[in-house]
Amino acid sequence: MQKHFALAEAEDMQGAMVMALREKNGSQTVRTLRMFSKKTKDGTNTYTEFLSPADVKGTKFLTRGNKKGDDDQRLWLPDLGKVRKIAASGKSGAFMGSDFTYYDMENRDFSDADYTLLGEEKWTYVKDSVEKNQTCWKIASVPRDPDAPYARVNIWVSQEDYFAYKMEMFDRKQKQPVKYVYITEVRTFGQVIVPVKTVALAADGHKTLLKMEDIKINTGLDDALFTVKQLQK
Repeated sequence: MQKHFALAEAEDMQGAMVMALREKNGSQTVRTLRMFSKKTKDGTNTYTEFLSPADVKGTKFLTRGNKKGDDDQRLWLPDLGKVRKIAASGKSGAFMGSDFTYYDMENRDFSDADYTLLGEEKWTYVKDSVEKNQTCWKIASVPRDPDAPYARVNIWVSQEDYFAYKMEMFDRKQKQPVKYVYITEVRTFGQVIVPVKTVALAADGHKTLLKMEDIKINTGLDDALFTVKQLQK
């Protein structure tokens, strides 16, 4: 896990994203957005703006990394014309109707959890257009934060590159997973591994699919992009 958290990261990154929300009956809502991220000494800042459809267009989300505590997360709601701060007590809530919570979108560090090796399992994913069936370490990660929405997260870390390709999240009862997250495809930019296709599957059958396109790294993004002032523009 130390090697996992030490993986190379881009100084900054941007890309277009397609988010598909799929109901159990197969109906689907598709959203498009633009995502930007930048490393800082305090963590990673991210800025996301929804482009379509009309009911979410102009919604913006900002996360400012904080290695000493909870990340600062704020949501701009154009219909209300104001910025909403995401309180610590609200981070278990769903982000924009997806199967990702605000907690899922925070930065994580090695020291945030305790780890136990559960065994090894094969997992199939696509890396740079090549399908791989790779042995992974299956590791139980128990958050140290008593307010974390998960009692445990099982993580599949590839023995090839130390990237995490699968996760299953357990609630406080710990009997059954409440959600699965699969990273089914990645691209490499030098030593940086970037998820291209991600699936989040809730226990009730609802599914969120993410696809990253037009990815660019290390373009020198301006710090001013990652501010509350930018949200209000």
